[in-house]
Amino acid sequence: MNLEETAQTLKEMGLTQYESSAYLALTQETEATAVEISQRSKIPLTRVYGTLDQLVRKGLIKTVSGRPRRYQATAPNNAIQEYIAFLKAGFDEKTEKVQAAAQKLLKQIEPIYWKAHLRVKPEELLEPLTTLEEMMEKTKNMITSSEREVLVSTALFSWLPDIRKELEQAAGHEVKVKVLMQVANEKIKRQAENLVRKGITVKDTVDPWHPVRGTLVDDKALVFVIWASEEQEKHWYPIIYRPHYTQNPGLIRIFRESFENRWNKAKPL
Repeated sequence: MNLEETAQTLKEMGLTQYESSAYLALTQETEATAVEISQRSKIPLTRVYGTLDQLVRKGLIKTVSGRPRRYQATAPNNAIQEYIAFLKAGFDEKTEKVQAAAQKLLKQIEPIYWKAHLRVKPEELLEPLTTLEEMMEKTKNMITSSEREVLVSTALFSWLPDIRKELEQAAGHEVKVKVLMQVANEKIKRQAENLVRKGITVKDTVDPWHPVRGTLVDDKALVFVIWASEEQEKHWYPIIYRPHYTQNPGLIRIFRESFENRWNKAKPL
């Protein structure tokens, strides 16, 4: 056996100089202690223990019970399979870490990239909002700063109490406020009539409702949420949702055209 050639092959497989020397030394013995391996392979005793531990982890050698501890080379075919399995496990672990870091990098670098290439901030296209509570705060701020028009498209308007004050104040400042909603029962009808008394125009939608709600202010800012939902008894029940905010003219125009189309077909209260 050409030991130098074999040692070179082991290095090509990824083993260090010490690991190659220790493994070759053990293949020529039934078993040996760390001291004996150190003497045979010329590996310093201070380094041989760590080297042997690495070889055990990689499946190339195994320990034999007794004192002092003895080591034995794994049969070559098994050793290769164990070593490849070790490498694969390490590769999979590194890949997972790289993938996790890559996702983090993507969130950090994409805004910078698209700002440079599109000359527009990504949030000016579509800004995701974390929760419905955050969406509500954004809606309140938008209505408070409105100057001429507020369009609200909703279903049963269960969230009306959260923005009633802002809507009434806007209407009181001669802002045109329109609410398109489902008037499904007497309780909701009374709420809608209260809005009308405050100078807010309300219409009852005729078309079957879609799992979408949104508020458009002055054709400048839109906050909306689209649900993945299921329909039960002619009402939509949300399963998954994600609110968004945008100042993008294209998205605003689509929302407005949809609103006006349904508004023209809706029933005055």
